[in-house]
Amino acid sequence: MIRHSMDVVKNAVEHLNPGQTPVVTFDQPLFALAKQIQWKWPESYGEDQIVVMFGGLHIEMVALKTLGDWLQGSGWVQALVQAEIATAGTADSFLRASHVLRTRRAQ
Repeated sequence: MIRHSMDVVKNAVEHLNPGQTPVVTFDQPLFALAKQIQWKWPESYGEDQIVVMFGGLHIEMVALKTLGDWLQGSGWVQALVQAEIATAGTADSFLRASHVLRTRRAQ
């Protein structure tokens, strides 16, 4: 199914914008399958033929985790607890981006 969807996207992009490299986003499990397809058939699905990347949620999660790494040890958790915005455990979970919506609001 993933290979078929990649074919459909390639054909649609080629029809609308000849010569343009298609870009497809997938969630994590499907991304892994798409990358395996690219590695197995590089002449048809290689990185020069189609770009496969993580979907927006996964990109946002990585960005929030990176911000959490930067804030680690800065006193941010203690500031949130002292201001009574969040408990220590909840504020610490913001650093790990355990819950994307809450972490987005907090940061």
